[in-house]
Amino acid sequence: MKIHNIFKRSPFSHKNDFGHVLVVGSSYNMPGAGILCANSAIRSGAGLVTFAFPESAYPVIAKNIKPEIMLLPLKDKIGEISFKAVKEIINFIEKKKITSVVAGCGAGQNSNIKKLITAIIKKYDIFVTIDADGINSFQKMQKNGIIKDFVNAKAKIILTPHPKEFERISGMPYNPADSFRREAAKTFASNNGIICVLKGHKTIVSDGRGIYVNNSGNAGMATAGSGDVLAGIISAFVCNKNKNLMLKVASAVYVHGLAGDKAAAEKTQTSLIASDIIDNIASAIGSIK
Repeated sequence: MKIHNIFKRSPFSHKNDFGHVLVVGSSYNMPGAGILCANSAIRSGAGLVTFAFPESAYPVIAKNIKPEIMLLPLKDKIGEISFKAVKEIINFIEKKKITSVVAGCGAGQNSNIKKLITAIIKKYDIFVTIDADGINSFQKMQKNGIIKDFVNAKAKIILTPHPKEFERISGMPYNPADSFRREAAKTFASNNGIICVLKGHKTIVSDGRGIYVNNSGNAGMATAGSGDVLAGIISAFVCNKNKNLMLKVASAVYVHGLAGDKAAAEKTQTSLIASDIIDNIASAIGSIK
């Protein structure tokens, strides 16, 4: 896998060459998830990052977000994204020519996040990474392992479930055996026309045709927010001009694990936290280059 190819930059580049990522997530009770996602996206090479979140979470988010990230506070309902925000997000995607959306991190389990994701994937031929509560919002929509909204989508969808989320959204009883994980991820990706990133020890990435088994990462990364960091890295990497989407997603998974390995070497696996992974993204990318 020629991962180094996706890091090449022309000396004549400008920020628009590296995409505009829109992170939609967080809630009053879980502001940190979207913060971690957005901060990792800007550290992973996105040209621009905008973070859209319920306005009630603004005080916490404004204090913890990287200064390079633009903020888009949204109308909320009891601390979560409201239905009124859906139209606002759609208008923003068109106006700002968004390249990549990542939705669901800490958004809360409400129907509005599903409505928003559905509207985006049906209308726009862009990259959409669905994580956490975004995944859970579709769990009742699958029939025989197929989600019609995914199959009929214009967007290029990347789904990032952990084992329990995968079980709920695929309808398959989960089995930790490597052979099951590989075939299950491949089958689900093929049935729905998506890329599936089945997280866990030796994370599996499949586009329904090929399978990538990740060999970076460690047990210290089993910590709150690690998946939000991965979603942010993916959202930035897919903006790269390289046309091999499977390569870009697999590379993001590898860099995430490698950054976690570097963080564990410094902090120990026991003391590793998700923001330590972000702090080591640059070192991970640098070692690959």
